[in-house]
Amino acid sequence: MTTKLQGKHAFMQMLRAEGVRYIFGNPGTSEAPFIGVLHEYPDLEYLMVVQEGVAIGMAEGYARASGEVGFVSLHIDNGLANGFSLMIDQKRTGSPVVITAGNKDIRHLANNRSDLADMARPFAKWSAEVTHPEQVPSIMRRAFQEARTPPTGPVFVALSGNAMDDFADIDLDPSSQIHGDPRPEPAAVENTSKILANAVNPLMIVGDGVYTSGGVFAAASLADTIGARVFGHVAGHTPFPTDHPLWCGQLSFRSEEGLAAINNADVILAVGCPVFEDFFYRSGNFVKPDTTLIHIDADSSQIGRKEPTDIGIWASPLHALAEIEIDVRRRMTDEDVDAAETRIEKIGAENQARMAAFEELATSGWDRAPIPVATFGKALGDAIPHGANVFNDSISSAAMVNDGLARRNDIKMMGARGGAIGWGIGATMGMKLANPDSPTIGIVGDGSAMMTVQGLWTAVNYDIPVTYVICNNAAYRVLKVNMNVYHTINEMPPPEIYNAMDFTTPFDFKAQAEAYGGVGIRVTQADDIKPAIEAAVASGKPSCVDVILDGAV
Repeated sequence: MTTKLQGKHAFMQMLRAEGVRYIFGNPGTSEAPFIGVLHEYPDLEYLMVVQEGVAIGMAEGYARASGEVGFVSLHIDNGLANGFSLMIDQKRTGSPVVITAGNKDIRHLANNRSDLADMARPFAKWSAEVTHPEQVPSIMRRAFQEARTPPTGPVFVALSGNAMDDFADIDLDPSSQIHGDPRPEPAAVENTSKILANAVNPLMIVGDGVYTSGGVFAAASLADTIGARVFGHVAGHTPFPTDHPLWCGQLSFRSEEGLAAINNADVILAVGCPVFEDFFYRSGNFVKPDTTLIHIDADSSQIGRKEPTDIGIWASPLHALAEIEIDVRRRMTDEDVDAAETRIEKIGAENQARMAAFEELATSGWDRAPIPVATFGKALGDAIPHGANVFNDSISSAAMVNDGLARRNDIKMMGARGGAIGWGIGATMGMKLANPDSPTIGIVGDGSAMMTVQGLWTAVNYDIPVTYVICNNAAYRVLKVNMNVYHTINEMPPPEIYNAMDFTTPFDFKAQAEAYGGVGIRVTQADDIKPAIEAAVASGKPSCVDVILDGAV
């Protein structure tokens, strides 16, 4: 059934039909048509931000915590451009978000009218522009369907002014859910199972695709069966139980441990992750010629992208892992089972020793000020409230934060994959909106926090009671770490000076939180981290716990 509507009302009613609850936006003149009728749609709550990255971050946290498509409204070319840095990361993570921006009337084509859809295309799974009101339903339907269909990702839609103001006969049917994930070819399952059943030193590397397919526990079950070490790789989600004895943390090709894991494996099973990703170029392949590489991904474009792949399986990681385990169990002999159990004991002991070394390092710095990063990670492990949602945007402190929280299986944690910074302030608010009854903590690097510090105003303005724990090390410490890697790779002596990487005028996040009407607490001792977080959460207000960390590398 069609109804004659102005495009702006068709747009708002399509958002309602798609189940949108929050519009995360920064308005501009190009959004005037639908902003002017917002009051007619009280079920669509517009949360205004004062910097576009905050809106992108909020939609990210909301989408990933709720399982719904997040929705963002930006404005014309300049506002859209401010969102691109986080859209890049969003595309890599596969976050289901729809982003719109108003554009000039299509009749401005010869008068400095930007092609917004073309601008956004490199950063989006799909990009289009509505130029006539009759296009509103079909394009919005496809936008939401593209965003939520694997491989999931951000979608962009431009809205021309005339399409919002003109009338047309409109069909308001929403998108439909696409059912079914691709299953692996039986021959691929059989070939993979034969190799894994006889593996001597299997290695599993898991990423975001495992989590988004619902395959976390399937991955753990297969790892238990074959006795494999398991690493995560550039994952924004938690793709494996972090308290599992076979979990070895995040794989880094910059560490001796990471390179040794790759070099010592006779079989590498990479699932739902890139193979392999690092900023610095190194000639040749990471995987040795005599090592078998098996890559499973729902995104076929990832398979064989860099490393030569022996078996590539385009399928849902969940289905592939489950079917492979059934077949590999059937093939394993008693000797294979015994060998797997022996590996499990060995890997478990190694991981216990690794965690014991972390505990010793963290404890040794307990009374130091500024607080060492390992000590901070351990203190967080004791301080995060039960059942909390945590967004980890701690950047250079992330490895120690992950170790400190590894045994906390009562919390739900996610983070940014890296590349762009500025996620934590917005994403933490989005997580809270998705789960309002759970305490929500953002662990945010000071440099990342300053990228979107305007979000503190949004948190206070809309009374979103999140707690930010700021890793205040007074530097772009991650750049110092990467500078050290750059020197090592190029066989240069360690840098004596880190130019343009220190915040010589210190950031005072306590004062910034208080300036907007939130709670600010500064912490300089490890013993004070837990009571500070408890007080911040108990306040029921947006809060910043400004933790002064040692920025040494």
